[in-house]
Order: sequence, then structure tokens, then C-alpha cells
Amino acid sequence: MTSHMSVSTEGQAMKLEELINKAGDMKVLPSVARKVMEMVEREDVSGSQLSDVIAKDQALSAHLLKAANSALFGLPREITTVLMAVNVLGFKNTRDMTIMAATRRVYKRFGITEKMLWTHSVSAAIGAKTIAGHYAPFVRDDAFICALLHDVGKVILNNECPELFSQVMMRTYNEGESFVRAETELFGYTHTEVGSLITGKWNYPKVISSIILQHHRDEETRPPLEDANTLKVLACVDLSNTICKMLGAGYREPRENFDLVGHPAFGFLDIPSERASELVTELQESFAKEAAYWVH
Repeated sequence: MTSHMSVSTEGQAMKLEELINKAGDMKVLPSVARKVMEMVEREDVSGSQLSDVIAKDQALSAHLLKAANSALFGLPREITTVLMAVNVLGFKNTRDMTIMAATRRVYKRFGITEKMLWTHSVSAAIGAKTIAGHYAPFVRDDAFICALLHDVGKVILNNECPELFSQVMMRTYNEGESFVRAETELFGYTHTEVGSLITGKWNYPKVISSIILQHHRDEETRPPLEDANTLKVLACVDLSNTICKMLGAGYREPRENFDLVGHPAFGFLDIPSERASELVTELQESFAKEAAYWVH
């Protein structure tokens, strides 16, 4: 793990502990989203109980109703209450949309940088869920949430140290340097550490913090993951991340020179090599249909 001391640049950076303590006090994301995650996993929860929790947050309720009435679901009748949305969409879709809407509210501003980060996170989540649905169905839900939050550390760095993070973005997009290297040099730590610690402070499931910490393990020294399901989640997130880069989802332009079949996650998930181009096309279509709603 990298040093917890940041590089001081005109007072813009802060120590990792200070950053986590400041951002960890945010009330916007954890409360309702965490409660919804917990409730969906229980067997004794009713639709009315779930809708009551969501209805306490007017902004999230509005997002849910807007989503339920969007072309994304193509429902034959207008959805006018949170309870109707929960009953028609089902618990899992309700949870996914609640977490997505709550995550969007973590951003303190929403300019070009934030739109790129958000587009990538949403696309990665949709892609990971799709990949898992085909090749690791038991971890489909975890794959979605982990992919959605895998770069939340970047959001926190951008929120709290925007000028310094803009230098990271310039190095990454203009000079081709990796986020991990640029962040280590400018902050003294990386978005993987920030994201893992912040979701831990929010008391999110351990698998989320673990995947966030590990998703750049090809660039950093990380302890091995031994749990089979966690490895499958990581593979889905990694593969989706790569396809997002190939398609330019959250990037300035596509990066088509990736060997998808040679990607370790591709082999780990036992995906037939002939499915590579079909998978990319499927995700491209999903991004166009689903991500467009959440990004705008």
C-alpha cells in the first residue's frame, strides 16, 4: 500500500486520514442506499416497507419514479407512487436505481470531468452486470454495485482537491499516464485506497471495499483474493472496465487496441473466444440504451 502522506501542493492535497474523515461524514450516499441494500437481501421485507424507506428521501423518490416511467422499462401504465415502482420493477431493479441515484449525488459539481467519471462508472456497472448475468450469475448483483462504486475514490479526490485532481486528469488523458501513477506522485495515495476506506467508513458490504482496493492490482501490490465469488466479481468489473475503455465510455475517445481474449478476466470467466466481439457489441448497445438515461 502506498504512503498515507500526501504531496503538498499549495495546500491542495491532504493526508489520507484527513481526507477520509472529511468525506466520510457525507450523509448523502450511505443512509438510504445502505438501508435499501440491506432490506433487499432479507426475506421478510415487503414492498411497502421498502417503499417507505425510499419515500423518506424526496430526491431519490423522484429519480425512481422518473426511471420507472422512462423508455428504459417501457411500462404500459404511468407509475405514480414509489410503492407502484417497487412492485412493478421488483426489489433488485429498485435497489440498483436507488444506489445509482444516490451515488450520483456524491458529486459536489458536475462539469466535463465529473460527467466523464460518471459516464464511466454507470457504463462499467451496466457492463459488469451484463457480463455476470452470462458467466457468473451468482455474483450479478455484487458485480453491478462494485463496478458502479469502483472509482468513487476519484470522485472524492475531485470533490476535495479539484485543482490537484485536474492535474491527474491531464496527465492521464493528455500524456497517457495511468491514474495510479499520477495519483501516487501528486497525492501520495490512490483512488483505490480512498474508495476502499470511504466505503468501509460508510459500512458498505466488505466485498465492495475489497473490489475497489483490488481493481488496479495489476499496477499495485495487493494481497491475494482467495474467495471464489469475490474473484468472479473482480473479473466482471475488470472486464467491463476494459470494454468501457475500448468503447470510449467515460473517455475522450475509444481505445480499440485491447486484446480482450487475452485479458486474464476473460479466461477466468471461461468466456469462449468467439464471443468476444459479440460481447463488446452487446455492451455497446446496453450503454446506448441504459447509460444514456443515467448520464443526462
